[in-house]
Amino acid sequence: MGYYHSSYFAYGLRIPTDAHLWDETDRIDRVLATIKDRCPNVGHLTAGAYDDDMLFLVAECNAVSLGEYGRAASATAEQRASWDHQLAHAVHHLGYGSISGLEAPGWLCVPDLA
Repeated sequence: MGYYHSSYFAYGLRIPTDAHLWDETDRIDRVLATIKDRCPNVGHLTAGAYDDDMLFLVAECNAVSLGEYGRAASATAEQRASWDHQLAHAVHHLGYGSISGLEAPGWLCVPDLA
C-alpha cells in the first residue's frame, strides 16, 4: 500500500462537519447543481490527513503534486468579491448557516495525504 501526497491552493473556506464526507459531498453536488446559475465557480474539496479529511467549499482550486511547486492563482478584487458572494450564497443554500458564522473565505494551502 502506498500513499499519495499532494497539496492544493484554493480560494474558499473550511466547512466544519460531522457528516460522513462521501454522503456530504454527494449532497453538496446535488444542491450546487440547483444553484449553478448563482454559484458557477463554487465546488468542494476534501483533503487532509490520511483518514481525517476536511471539507472545503472553494471557488478556485489548483493541485500541486509532491516534488512540484505552484502559486495561488492571481485574482482581482472584483473576482474575489464575486467568489465571496457565490460562497455565501452556497453556504446559505447548503444549510451551513451564514458565512459570518464560519471563517472568512481566503486563499488556503491544504496538504493532502491519501
